[in-house]
Amino acid sequence: MQFPALEAAKTELKKFMDRYGVDVKALDVEAKREMRRLVAEYDSERAIADAAVRASGQDGSDDSNSNGSVKGGGWTSPYAKDGHKAGEWLAEGIRRAGVQTKGWVTSGTTGGGAFTPVQHANTFWDRLAAQSVGLQSGFTVVTTQANELVIPRLTGDTGAAWTSEAAVITPTDATADEIHAIPKKLAALQVLSNEVIADSVPAVLDVSARQMIRSLALKLDLGFYEGSGTAPEIRGLKNTAGIQTLSMGTNGGAFTHLDPFADALGLLEEANAHGTAIVMHPRTWKALTKLKEAPTGSNKPLLQEHAGAGTDGVSRSIYGVPVYLSSQLSVAETQGTAVNASSVYVYQASEILAVLRQDTRVDVDNSRLFNSDQSEVRAIMRADVAVPNPLSVVRILGVTP
Repeated sequence: MQFPALEAAKTELKKFMDRYGVDVKALDVEAKREMRRLVAEYDSERAIADAAVRASGQDGSDDSNSNGSVKGGGWTSPYAKDGHKAGEWLAEGIRRAGVQTKGWVTSGTTGGGAFTPVQHANTFWDRLAAQSVGLQSGFTVVTTQANELVIPRLTGDTGAAWTSEAAVITPTDATADEIHAIPKKLAALQVLSNEVIADSVPAVLDVSARQMIRSLALKLDLGFYEGSGTAPEIRGLKNTAGIQTLSMGTNGGAFTHLDPFADALGLLEEANAHGTAIVMHPRTWKALTKLKEAPTGSNKPLLQEHAGAGTDGVSRSIYGVPVYLSSQLSVAETQGTAVNASSVYVYQASEILAVLRQDTRVDVDNSRLFNSDQSEVRAIMRADVAVPNPLSVVRILGVTP
């Protein structure tokens, strides 16, 4: 069986290694981020393809593995040394450099069995994380086996005062309360003919799994940022009580300079938080990349690091804070008379908790539709988002084109 997506991922990883070599410690932050994405993509495509071979009933014993194809019991990377499994030597380099990667585990089976075998170190969670802006930006991931997670938080510190020698120290108590996170189920289901699974080129399970993961990631981002909180939907940052806001005006307005971002970052600092991520709709980023430096008449983009040709790249950051783009953010918010407004979120990502009740799972079942020779592919996860310190989030609202 041939898997174009796997071959494409392998080619991109090879290009990266040819360009940067294997000295992971020498990579800058952007390069390390790109390396993590490429490794996760290659490993997930490898796992998907392996599962597709199993589902089709082929054992791969006649296939060549010279280019990373299926051979007997698994995959061999074109970069493997001394017969090691794909990515082991690169993963060791990542570990030595202190770059963390998450393992995604698919546990349990239903009917036809789990789509991804347990022995694969990287599973659909990595692929999901690579496509979810919220997770990419650095949300703190908390896992729980309970239906509800209670998160205690301080609302006031113990007071301190200058005290004379031998004088009685006046006690003051810290104040605290708690917030509750109740993970909700996010699911997708697709029906496939068993003949299509066995005969398709490229493998339909490969295509199906990738699009289901993308669908979960996009819907998860929508919940992270704009979830209403009305069951069964989670409550996102937009509707979280206590976050800070900046308005672009009574009837909204377009960015003409970067001052609103400076103001947002300043608000975070005043609340003893630090801006580590900026999330906006691609429409907003497009408008920002068109801003030009003063004085009027200059053609140099405001976000370009240095004077140069128009072909020079624009850094995806503002005031040194990484910018992430999500097409899930609304561009139809109402701000006064404007009905085409959007929001930008500036926050300290570590202060936002992505609470997971269940590992992301993609299962294939061929029992329920046995009489029609069909299989069902199901993807599920349970998640919520919690913000113990709402002041660590600033929403810039009323952004118009």
